Amino acid sequence: MTADAMGQRIDRDWDDIFMQAALQPDLWLEALNTLATRTGSTHGQLIGVGGAREIPFNIVTNFSPEMIDFFAASGWATESHNFRVAASNRHVERGFYDPVLHEDDYDRVIPDLASPDYVDWCEEIGIPFGCQTNLVIDNFGVVGLATLRNRSDGRTTPAQRRVFAEGAAAARRAVRLQEKLEGEQAKLLAGAFDAIQISAFIIDVRGKVLAHSIGADTMVDAGDVRLSGRVLDGAGAPLTMRQAVQALIADDGLDHIRTRITTAEGRPPLMIEGFRLPVRSWSLGKLPHAILIANGPRRDRAGVAAYLAALYRLSPAESDIAVRLFEGRTRSAIAAERGVTPETLRGQLKQIYPKCGVDSEASLMRLLAPILS
Repeated sequence: MTADAMGQRIDRDWDDIFMQAALQPDLWLEALNTLATRTGSTHGQLIGVGGAREIPFNIVTNFSPEMIDFFAASGWATESHNFRVAASNRHVERGFYDPVLHEDDYDRVIPDLASPDYVDWCEEIGIPFGCQTNLVIDNFGVVGLATLRNRSDGRTTPAQRRVFAEGAAAARRAVRLQEKLEGEQAKLLAGAFDAIQISAFIIDVRGKVLAHSIGADTMVDAGDVRLSGRVLDGAGAPLTMRQAVQALIADDGLDHIRTRITTAEGRPPLMIEGFRLPVRSWSLGKLPHAILIANGPRRDRAGVAAYLAALYRLSPAESDIAVRLFEGRTRSAIAAERGVTPETLRGQLKQIYPKCGVDSEASLMRLLAPILS
């Protein structure tokens, strides 16, 4: 704790707490719990609203997954039902984008709600009080920070709201950093495909293009596919480019697609393949979600290994092991061929599975089938 120019005491470790969460998103719950504890609140919350899904993420401390799912299914993320959303929207409409709002603001909007259902539910589960602020408002939607309080916690005090505001300033910087880091992953992935001369489009969870390789630029320049407003399209069968993207991003969609894109007369058609990438528990929406490639890897071991390294960040050794497994070699044979012990090979497989988003050798083989077949 130090003193600022006005003599107020400011907690200088908020940046440490929230920046760690930006670098390791699994730590957001811990950071939110610290915010809740220091403001005398039962719950801390980070919520993202907007984009392809009504509620892209909703992280709440000391809350059961069932309650979060119930809220999402109830359709209460609208200003007509939710006093927290209504209070925020009222201020945004007046040009105030990130003030700390609290119970007095909620009291002013509750009489105008279309239904008391959300208010009653908050009372029932013990979150009628709290304070909140917007961390980010952009084309992706809104990222909000809040504390949620029960009647024993009581209404927030001015001192508690000052602590919340200090934490929120650091959380805002952390969210921006995490967004930048997520965006950089798409650029790195595009660069990896440039290195192995494969044309690739990297897609986010909303179906928008995050990045693309140099070869993909050539496809757009030739008119084979259209890219407008970060949305891909192009005539094809059995799927157009737009339909291919939708198939990869839909909740009940496909892990792999293949379609033929129509090209200008006199040139051969393009075969497009799409792959979903391993799913993260949550993100701010700017992580790569799927990839579309136009010219697949060489089918020899070196070509496929380079492709797996680009797609799943496998090391050369891990890529080689995956290919050998798919070729039908036994683990003992692979260990002998690579000059390692069976225990070392087992440890390498444990590294391969999470990188590829699978949990077994059988799942890995199913993942590799469309790439290697």
